[in-house]
Amino acid sequence: MDTVDPYESIGFHCSLTYRSFARVLENRLNETGIKPSQFFALSHLIALGPMPQGELAAYLSTSSVTVVKLIDRMERDGWVVRKPSVEDRRVKQVLLTKKAEAQWKGLAVIARSVIEQAHQGITKKEINTVKKILKKIRNNLNT
Repeated sequence: MDTVDPYESIGFHCSLTYRSFARVLENRLNETGIKPSQFFALSHLIALGPMPQGELAAYLSTSSVTVVKLIDRMERDGWVVRKPSVEDRRVKQVLLTKKAEAQWKGLAVIARSVIEQAHQGITKKEINTVKKILKKIRNNLNT
C-alpha cells in the first residue's frame, strides 16, 4: 500500500506554521478584544482599501456565508461599515471605521512582534527565499 508522509509535504508544514502564527497572534490579541479572523480582515482592508464582501471572503479563503457573519460582528463592534457599491447597489462594500483606523497602529505592533518572534535566527535572505518559493507553489497550484 502506498503511503504519504505528511512531513514530506510543504503544504503540511505551511499548515503547521500557520497554526503556530495564529495561536501566538490570538494570545497577543486577547487583551484587544479582536479575534485573529477579524485581525486578518482588518489587515486586508488596511492594505487594499474598501472592497466587496465577496472579494474579502476570497482574500480570507472563506465562504461568503462565513464572511457575512464575520462582518456582522465587526460592524456590531464598530470596526467596519457596509455601504452599497456605486457601480452595483446589490454589492456591499466593506469599509474601515475611524475606530479601526485609529486602533490599527497598536494592532500592527502586536502583529510585528509575532513576525519578529517567528523570524528569530533566520536571515532576511532566507525569509525572501521562502517567500519566493511559496509564491511559485501558489502559482503552480492556481493554474
